[in-house]
Amino acid sequence: MLFKRRLLNVFVSAMGVSLVVQALAFFRQLLIAAYFGIGRDIDSYVVVYAVATFAVFTFGAIFDSIAVPHLVRVRDKDGTDAARVLAAVIFRVSIGFGAVASAVFLIAVPVLTPVIAAGFSAPEKKGLADLAWYFLPWTLICLPYYAAAARHKMEWRFNRVFAAEIMIIVISISALVAWHDDIERLPLAYAAGYMVGLLLLVVGAGLVWPEKKSAQQSLRDILRNMAELFGANQSGSVAGLVDRHIQSFVPAGGVAAVNYSAQLINALGGLLSFREVFLVPLAREVDRTVRLERLLSGLVLVAVPLTGIVVCLAPEIVIVLFQRGRFDAEATAMTTQVLRINALGLTTSALFMPMMRMFQILDRIHLMHLLFLTLALSSAISGYLFVVGLGLGVRGVAIMQVISGTAVCILAGCLLVRCGIRPAWRLVAGYFLFASAVSAVAFAASTFAIAGQSDPWARLVIGTTVYGLLVLLCYFPARAQLRGIAFGSLN
Repeated sequence: MLFKRRLLNVFVSAMGVSLVVQALAFFRQLLIAAYFGIGRDIDSYVVVYAVATFAVFTFGAIFDSIAVPHLVRVRDKDGTDAARVLAAVIFRVSIGFGAVASAVFLIAVPVLTPVIAAGFSAPEKKGLADLAWYFLPWTLICLPYYAAAARHKMEWRFNRVFAAEIMIIVISISALVAWHDDIERLPLAYAAGYMVGLLLLVVGAGLVWPEKKSAQQSLRDILRNMAELFGANQSGSVAGLVDRHIQSFVPAGGVAAVNYSAQLINALGGLLSFREVFLVPLAREVDRTVRLERLLSGLVLVAVPLTGIVVCLAPEIVIVLFQRGRFDAEATAMTTQVLRINALGLTTSALFMPMMRMFQILDRIHLMHLLFLTLALSSAISGYLFVVGLGLGVRGVAIMQVISGTAVCILAGCLLVRCGIRPAWRLVAGYFLFASAVSAVAFAASTFAIAGQSDPWARLVIGTTVYGLLVLLCYFPARAQLRGIAFGSLN
């Protein structure tokens, strides 16, 4: 009972902090849009950030997946002192490992530039290598930060980690507000935040001068598992590199417009994932297929209306959130084009997440490599067709992303069938058609309701209200069945 109460407290705290962190992070994104707008400078930042993620930042998630469970097992088996010694060794190793990863990053930027920035001019390509040096403080701090966080998570000191996460965003926002003359200041602002967060985690944690005690075997196990997971993650990075390569052919500012749209879509997708609480019920073997079927049906009923409202009110959403400072009317128009098309992929991305997690539950990790490589191939084919061949610019990039995401979602469904998981796809399709019909009616009513309005705030409020009320009204007769889907999938 004590463990359950403790876990519940951590979960509630995590949910609350997550909302605060997401709100602050989104506010920071709004500041970035206002300060830098769209243009080749922010395009260059997005490209270099992609390489930094490939070489360095991906280890943040790996530390959570590998280091924390290992530390907990050592603590349970050999005691807290042994776990603290191992945590200190991991921290020291992370400093050297971060330096090596940062060096790889600096080398990778000019090496990958011909691929991920093929459409950039020669001076713009050279500017990428110069910009990479401003990322160096951030990349050097990143891995030690996550290593220090792992030590506190091992001892359930989540409040200290939560405080560090909030401090990172607050400090980076403050640095950005005070210092935003050029794009080089942006990675330095992030580095300042991580530096303060790291100091908050290191002080008094015994990570710098640990006790003398052997932890070599545990460290070898951790490094081996990290290498395995890093290799698996890189198959997904191939699709990201293809995506960046295609985006380099759009006009200046196009990469930034796609990135701003992705921020909104990812935020909505994060809400639809429900923090992946579905992992627990899906892990149970009894009636697993039925629970997955209910979950997919429920996601369709939520994602389709959400898609409709974003498509309907995309201009108002972009104006209200982004149009200020250097983010002008031209940037709004470009971002709106991308957002309207990208929204069409919300449903497939929502369905893909639980299906992908199912492969992990079934221990079929190798199938995820096939999915990622299919995503890369589909992106390359559709990208060259719509962006390079037909010259559709940012619209072509958005179409490429929607087509690729849909293709991978369909393949995931087929592979699940091969694994013995056979949801009633006709039933899921029926809910999709029902939700689409409801969304179409709400779309028409919302468009009619805002026809006489010119103020974007008024259009957004009125349109959202009319759309939401009509969806709720149409869903009301099926409330009993919808309740069964929502709660039955979590039994």
